[in-house]
Amino acid sequence: MARFDLNMLRPLHVLLEERSVTRAASRLHLSQPATSATLSRLRRHYDDELLVRAGRTMQLTPFARDLLPAVVHAMTQLKPVIDRKLIFDPLQSERRFVIASTDYMTAILAGPLLETFAKEAPGTSIDFAPQPSRDGTLGAFASLDLIVGPDGFGIPGNSSELFTDDFVLIASQDNEVLARTHPSLEDLEALPHAVAYLNDPDQDAVQGLLRRAGIGNTISARLFGLATLPLLVAGTQMVAFVPRMLAAKASRTLALSTFELPDDLSIPMAERVYWHPRDEDDPAIEWLRGALERTVPILSRTPSGPAPRKLDRKP
Repeated sequence: MARFDLNMLRPLHVLLEERSVTRAASRLHLSQPATSATLSRLRRHYDDELLVRAGRTMQLTPFARDLLPAVVHAMTQLKPVIDRKLIFDPLQSERRFVIASTDYMTAILAGPLLETFAKEAPGTSIDFAPQPSRDGTLGAFASLDLIVGPDGFGIPGNSSELFTDDFVLIASQDNEVLARTHPSLEDLEALPHAVAYLNDPDQDAVQGLLRRAGIGNTISARLFGLATLPLLVAGTQMVAFVPRMLAAKASRTLALSTFELPDDLSIPMAERVYWHPRDEDDPAIEWLRGALERTVPILSRTPSGPAPRKLDRKP
């Protein structure tokens, strides 16, 4: 049996979570051969394969499935012991932070936040991870420093509001219907829609609002996440509702027009930053939360293309 030491705990956690040597190597910042060697060592220690191939994917063995919750618990307990220091000097630190966020948040936040890091903490770096599964527990913080995500989705932990945004309609600048001088909300019924969802595909706030307003529409494409909607809409006759900041970001490189909803159909959304209660007074995590807050004013809400137009109801 190979000797187990604490340096193997994080690779074990990442391998079991990712179920892929390639993805685990990327998260661990190791080569694939080194990660494969670590997996071999773990297999010898546990006398179990841990990961077995099933077609094109890898699956956990029954033993590994039983082991994973204990590994997550151990990581959650040890993380503050490993990471916490009495003081945090951003100018001297070489720490790698891990932030989980939605694709929309990563799209608008990653670049500006890296600018903040370059000015305030040039030796540090960030890994942007996908949103963890929402199981109502704090287990995700075993490998995360912060989660940035929408309010109202049951993300656990302490939190504070980061900023608010609202939804606008985007369309290609050559959209035949919306190119009219005074496009209306009812014109949306004649257009194919691309729809994104974050949680339940059948519980989309935008589509629910349109239905309540008596506006029917045809959904031509449905996908998980918001960030790819502008790419899907550009150069087509499709339209999509996206957060205003994402529309502003996408308009820098795509020929998109932006349309405001009537005031009574405004759809606000709040983005929050979440952290484990144990990290409430951690100076490094406190600095990281502050860096996010200092970055928010850099985020743009104004498209670089044509000024937004209002979609009014037909008289």
